[in-house]
Amino acid sequence: MESAVYKLKRIVRMLRLIASGGVVANIELNPGAEWIDDWFVLEKINDQTFIISEPRYYLKNNSYLILGDSQAILFDVGSGKRNIAPVVRSLTCLPLTVIISHSHSDHLGSIDEFEGCAIADLPINRKHTRDGIFTPSFIIYSNICRRPRIRVQRWLKINELLDLGNRYLRVIHVPGHSADSIALLDQTNGMLFGGDFLYHGNLIATVGGDLFDYLTSVRSLLEWTEGNELIFPAHYATRLPADLLLDVEAALVKIIEGRVEGRRYVFSRKYSVNEQVGLITSKRLIRSAARKLYQAGTEPEEELALDKIQH
Repeated sequence: MESAVYKLKRIVRMLRLIASGGVVANIELNPGAEWIDDWFVLEKINDQTFIISEPRYYLKNNSYLILGDSQAILFDVGSGKRNIAPVVRSLTCLPLTVIISHSHSDHLGSIDEFEGCAIADLPINRKHTRDGIFTPSFIIYSNICRRPRIRVQRWLKINELLDLGNRYLRVIHVPGHSADSIALLDQTNGMLFGGDFLYHGNLIATVGGDLFDYLTSVRSLLEWTEGNELIFPAHYATRLPADLLLDVEAALVKIIEGRVEGRRYVFSRKYSVNEQVGLITSKRLIRSAARKLYQAGTEPEEELALDKIQH
């Protein structure tokens, strides 16, 4: 009974937080960041890169306006609690391409304010596209009864190099949090725009996620990066060191091998990555990842401690 009451209280608390639309107190801005209005905050990384944040929203979203000499990209379009389009248009008159890191609702809230979107060319996205209209399948956080219809302006090839005019962004597939997650890497300027793949807070690999994919994606990013980049996440703190990827890799291996025990967290389990980062996942996904890792033969252990993982 205590376990059921505990879960119910957590669910009620989460629903109350979601329904509130955000927090309004104790907001501290980074040096140099400033309020645009009573909702959006603008932080300038350099003359061609801007963070548009929503610190009053409960997930504290960060969207990124990335400029070249001839083209602009908006990476994620915000929660939709307020329209982000006027903010973007006040910052650039360059031709704009909207790209979403993945199709959870908190990343495409203002998508109807734009003419369309560039979509990662993945089987899961093609599956949910008809006659040039993409209808996301992974909206699980809010507006679950309203699935937007998004016009596909173009398909982004995985590992494609986007030319913005003397600035290039690499499209990298980083499944784990969701099957359709992508990141954008600016190797010249040492910037990785990571979406929900990595941030300070609780990383999530539950519904629609895959723990083995998470590990594979971390290792892919370690191959693509030099280690001195800054990671720009979609939530909370706006700049993270790239070596945080090593912490996530080490934690994922321990979790999958059953060498650490998480604690109950609603219908999942929560594990510690470091002091700033946690991971929420399920025993089912851990067992699945352990089998995949063993089958892939990427770890030396005989059984990857499968027997240690409680069923």
